[in-house]
Amino acid sequence: MDRPLGVDIRYTSEQTLKVSDDIELYYEVQGEQGPHVTLVNNFFIIAPIWRNYTAELAKKNRVLTYDLRNQGASSLKADVDWNDHVLDLLALLDGLGVAQTYLVGTSTSAFICRDFATAYPERVSGLIMVGPSCTPSDGLKRRATEKACINSLANGGTKALWDHLYSVVFAEDAMRAMGAAGYLGLREAFTAVHPAEPMLANLKSALQAADGPELLSQIKVPTLLLLGDQDPLWEEDNAAEAGRLVEDSTTVWLPGVGHLPYMEDGDGFQVAIQNFLDQLALRDAEVAPGPQAGPAAVQDSHDPLTAKLCELLRIVVADRTDLPESGLADTLLSTIGLESWAFTQLLGHIEDALGMEWDMDVPTEVFDSLTSIAEYLRRHHAAAVTAALSKGENQ
Repeated sequence: MDRPLGVDIRYTSEQTLKVSDDIELYYEVQGEQGPHVTLVNNFFIIAPIWRNYTAELAKKNRVLTYDLRNQGASSLKADVDWNDHVLDLLALLDGLGVAQTYLVGTSTSAFICRDFATAYPERVSGLIMVGPSCTPSDGLKRRATEKACINSLANGGTKALWDHLYSVVFAEDAMRAMGAAGYLGLREAFTAVHPAEPMLANLKSALQAADGPELLSQIKVPTLLLLGDQDPLWEEDNAAEAGRLVEDSTTVWLPGVGHLPYMEDGDGFQVAIQNFLDQLALRDAEVAPGPQAGPAAVQDSHDPLTAKLCELLRIVVADRTDLPESGLADTLLSTIGLESWAFTQLLGHIEDALGMEWDMDVPTEVFDSLTSIAEYLRRHHAAAVTAALSKGENQ
């Protein structure tokens, strides 16, 4: 079955890269510009499936996906050491000439990303852990779950493993929405693309992955913890503990979603990641001002608030070369032709920069220009504006 429930799992290329004497990894790249984002498979998905959940990300980023060894179209090997997966990722990035990337790990593959980020932090722009199996605990529950999966696979094959996983990874609402047809369609696809023996080797290698809160505290790159509120591995207490352990981290919850947020809420998954990337870009721009701090930005406005709004707009549409070099604050936004995603991100950046939230009943005319937005903010969010501008002056 090529498209269970409309999910495309077809291999559309034959691109492989030799990462060691006996291993070649299949890979795909979507997107032609922007930051580099690498998505690392867990043991139960293959690279092509990501195309269904990364189309929006690929519009602003270069998205790399690949099959792990013993998976999909990559090479098979009977004996697998856990660190092989980390070294394979390093060799893949080296071979493709990727100096630095954002890493996205899901479930067990979050361990691969965690271990890579702590071993090679200079290669990681940021870490995104989606429903990760690496919690702040000693891993007792995680290892017991993996051993149960190994037993299901060894004794009953991939169909038994699918039965085991189905109720563990999906939230009740998703199970109800899929019904019997969804269950059977996904089971057919799962069993078709996953031979038992290679998967068994990978699952056994995961038992070598180390757990413990001290390992989370070793992560020194910006980190997004993206969680479904129906994920049995995560609840508010241990998410808060993970947030304390990873010093530069943000936690985002997706409602009504289980262990696989990208499959149950693909839009929310992509929006959360893109917001994280944009916030880091904004932070980097404020720490080390780019072209927007030059003459054009100075001419935007002498008023600190409108100048800040101009700066944020230029960051959101950094690829635009047609913005006016001066007078941007008074330029009608309708004449700039902002796409909806850009306007949404601009409003989000304003919230982040000023520490405020937009009211639900903002009149449409407020958004005529950056000047009209600034006037509204002064009237309705004066305290936040004053605090933010004062903080900026003191930095």
